[in-house]
Amino acid sequence: MRLSQLLAPLGLACTQDTEVTGLACDSRHVKPGMLFAALPGQHRRGEDYIAQAVERGACAVLRGEEGGAAGVGVPCITVKNPRRTLALLAAQWYQHPAQSLTLLAVTGTKGKTTTAHMLRDILLEAGYRTGMVGTLGTFLGREQLAVPDNTTPEPITLQAQLRQLADAGCTHVVLEVSSQAMKQERLAGVTVDGALFLNLSPDHIGPGEHGSWEEYQACKARLFAQCRLAVGNGDDPSWSAMAKRIPPGVAQSTFGFGPGVSLRGSGVEPAGDGLSTRFSVSDCDAPYQVALPGQFNAANALAAVALCRAMGVEDGAIRGGLAGVKVPGRTQRVEGVEHPMVLIDYAHNGESVRALLSALSAYPHRRLIVVFGAGGDRPPMRRRDMALAVAEWADLAVVTEDNPRWERVEDICAHITAALGSRIPWRVEYNRERAIRLALELAGPEDLVALLGKGHERYIECQGVRRPLWEEEVVREASEPLRTARMERSEE
Repeated sequence: MRLSQLLAPLGLACTQDTEVTGLACDSRHVKPGMLFAALPGQHRRGEDYIAQAVERGACAVLRGEEGGAAGVGVPCITVKNPRRTLALLAAQWYQHPAQSLTLLAVTGTKGKTTTAHMLRDILLEAGYRTGMVGTLGTFLGREQLAVPDNTTPEPITLQAQLRQLADAGCTHVVLEVSSQAMKQERLAGVTVDGALFLNLSPDHIGPGEHGSWEEYQACKARLFAQCRLAVGNGDDPSWSAMAKRIPPGVAQSTFGFGPGVSLRGSGVEPAGDGLSTRFSVSDCDAPYQVALPGQFNAANALAAVALCRAMGVEDGAIRGGLAGVKVPGRTQRVEGVEHPMVLIDYAHNGESVRALLSALSAYPHRRLIVVFGAGGDRPPMRRRDMALAVAEWADLAVVTEDNPRWERVEDICAHITAALGSRIPWRVEYNRERAIRLALELAGPEDLVALLGKGHERYIECQGVRRPLWEEEVVREASEPLRTARMERSEE
């Protein structure tokens, strides 16, 4: 595609035309003939990598006005908002794949990944060829096509993946949308067919994320300015802020467990093995059942029901999708390990930890043993909140690492144990693999062991390096000799 053809739909022009072979916003990914987008960043400026991109063969540069007017040796397009412009260029480059798809976008502080899986499974049950883009990757049906860098990919990657899904015959795509994605305008120019709001709580506020609660809320709300249908949690006080951004004439509805909502849930209770949940809705005699525990998963399921109903999905498909849903790293039971039972979950802030552990309290067990840490380079208050939630519901804590990033794991664990105080017994083991093994050694056959914070992740990030760690594999390897030793002791 000629550079002039790429720019013209955006009302932009170039002083020198050239053939463009692709788009890149990372100079290391530039190949000859690509347009390089020099984007602003928290730690690094794209401006600083223009020379490297040109050296690697960039045929043109997209840059912000703050970059100055210095020559770069190739055509240069200077714009006020390079992030927004890149998103529009990416959609243009990949021929606007969203226009041929039914896009369902999910946003909220907690539950995006779980709800996205529910929606994906419901749509598959209904017979739609469905894709999904989110925290766990990009999927065609249940087949993973790509491993993610972000919950919502950068626009070049996002548009490429939407094009791949459209070309593979998808009619529907479920998309997790983060507040950071909206802040950086990764979805600029994309209209979603259904936007779903789950909840909002103080999180992602601090250096490199959002400067304030108000900014965080406003970024979430931007999604609802670009949708054809809006469905929101009427129990959440922030829904009003989302609803204010809905364009005139766009249909909207609400769900929740309180009064005044379009679809009201009630009667949440454990079902089956205790790790499933049953709930009722206001206009239906037969309850729904979701294969995940707790009030918070009932709320996620109710959200999925509300959006799917609004989209005209048949009720049998909704029930079938919810009944069989499985989400890696979200209240995931390690199969084949029963005594003690081990669950893996991504809960990594106080509210999500409290919701999960309170749900697990309904499951029969002698003691609840929790292995957890806290991410580095994140607000210290999160560590205290997690510790207090664990102290409220657990019988024993093993404190360990969880992506310390550029902080010392010893300092993070010290913050956590100071908050735990004498509320419950606790042990510290800085190495997470050894911490898991320690928890399993301490656990009796009737105990329940919950590994919190890592979920689907298969690494520990420390000092800029990601060390492989797959918790499910660690549990399996550690459980077998422990099980054998227990059997030998019982036979003596």
